[in-house]
Amino acid sequence: MDVDGAAAGPSDPTDDAMSTASQCSLSSEQSLDPFAADVPEGGEEVDESSAQEIFEEKLIDAIDGILEKSLKGRVNSIKSVINAMRKRVLTDFLSDRHVTLADALERSLKKGKGDEQVQSSTALILLCIQLGLTEEGEQLFRSLQSTLIDLMLDNSASPNARAKCAEAIGIFGFISGNDWEVISDLMSKLESIFTKSYLKGDKTTPSLSPQTCNLHRAALESWSLLLSIATPSTVRLIVDKHLQKLPELLESPDLDVRTAGGESISLMYELSWEQDEDFEGPKMQELCEKLKQMSTDNNKHQAKKDRKQQRGSFRDILHYIEDGSFKDINCKFDTETLYIDSWARKRQYDSLCSNLGSGMNVHLKENLLLREIFGLGAPIPDGLPSTKLSKNDRRLYNQAAFKARTQVRQKLRDKRMAKLSG
Repeated sequence: MDVDGAAAGPSDPTDDAMSTASQCSLSSEQSLDPFAADVPEGGEEVDESSAQEIFEEKLIDAIDGILEKSLKGRVNSIKSVINAMRKRVLTDFLSDRHVTLADALERSLKKGKGDEQVQSSTALILLCIQLGLTEEGEQLFRSLQSTLIDLMLDNSASPNARAKCAEAIGIFGFISGNDWEVISDLMSKLESIFTKSYLKGDKTTPSLSPQTCNLHRAALESWSLLLSIATPSTVRLIVDKHLQKLPELLESPDLDVRTAGGESISLMYELSWEQDEDFEGPKMQELCEKLKQMSTDNNKHQAKKDRKQQRGSFRDILHYIEDGSFKDINCKFDTETLYIDSWARKRQYDSLCSNLGSGMNVHLKENLLLREIFGLGAPIPDGLPSTKLSKNDRRLYNQAAFKARTQVRQKLRDKRMAKLSG
């Protein structure tokens, strides 16, 4: 499957739900984006160095604006910071200012309500992606962890704000978590949310608002993101605990919860088959029958687009569970192509892309963290063609690159943990 551009968010309809990659609309971002054009008010073009200075001056003003007394002013400033971090890779600039920015965003997270909390959580996710696997990123994770968890678990808070905090917890744990006990605790907190979409004791589906379903979807996807980097022993424990219950999410009235449930089941099988190619989960035949039903569902109670999206998603999930075949997704950006050939990689891509939005292509091209995660190598200078591999060579390279990234990442974290404990 060939796709161009950045992936759509969880609720964006696509012709094929397995392909979350599509062109993102820029209109909503540009309406509040002071970074849309890096030119002075006079309108004269400037050289690249001057344009960068103008860009950074605007960003500093936006960061200062997060502390305004006006709610509208604060929210607009946060949105401007979000647009800037999507538009460019600013790791060096932000490494000197991440404490100031994080403190302002945490203040909005604690004292704000609703949309201000949603926007603050989004900005913190992007700050984490910008800082990458650095000591500054790990420091950010440690300082914000309890705040994000408290808000996510706060039943009195906006469900949308809680959902975005759940996304933030997944991204922070995936990028900056350096202690598996801490990540396991995050997964337990996320479990406490999405398991409320499991069937009730009388085997009926719980009655939940669309906003609460969105919260459960976000918690499940973040949980799956952390599962994608779990140790083999942890995978076995989680599969034993959840694989029998996760199919209950396929009964949810919410399409996004059903889809997230199906993809999480596929991820569990993928990780289990990596350890034991003869693995067969509980009630596998019953599961396949349910997946087959969902892949041909023509119930009129769903919108036509939702039916089409569900059939596309669950056809691919069914094929994977039945014969282990994953439908590759090819995401083209600039002169390169990112190949998504596993459920783990798809979950990682979707989680990052739902927050980077229209900036996903820029970050795939220039952000060292994303290029490391997806095995893209060093950034390719403008004007140089990329080298295409055969499908078989690509799979072998991806396997080797994944193992190498995991080993290097763990060594870096072990060194940092030794410094902290020393």
